[in-house]
Amino acid sequence: MSQQQIFEECPSCRSANLRQLDGNSWFCLDCDWDNLAVIPKGNDELIASLRHGDIHSRRIAAQALINMGDADRHLATLTDTQALLEALDDEDADVRYFVAIALGKLEASLSLGKLKQLARDDASALVREGAKTAVEQIESRSLS
Repeated sequence: MSQQQIFEECPSCRSANLRQLDGNSWFCLDCDWDNLAVIPKGNDELIASLRHGDIHSRRIAAQALINMGDADRHLATLTDTQALLEALDDEDADVRYFVAIALGKLEASLSLGKLKQLARDDASALVREGAKTAVEQIESRSLS
């Protein structure tokens, strides 16, 4: 039996702005550090977990999709946009947050309407901030 790890601060940026996803799964809201294992399979399994998994599986799948540009990790693609758009309606705020960030990094302009709605109306302040960041990323890219 493995011992549960507790983080008081981010090992990467030293921020105390950490979120415990479940058990030993941690994520830094300031620098995107996490202690999640690399997901070795293709996006199909991730998307299946995002759509049909339990809350922990959905959180891990959504979080994995935001690790854009990291060659050792899973990369989301624009073809995953439809599943990500559906996940913006997830009951879990962490899933909605991670998916919003992923859509911003993907610069998925088709998601702008839904992201703007979340930025304005979501019950979670974290989701509203993530959606605002995603909208800014998408809009700044379309202006350049």
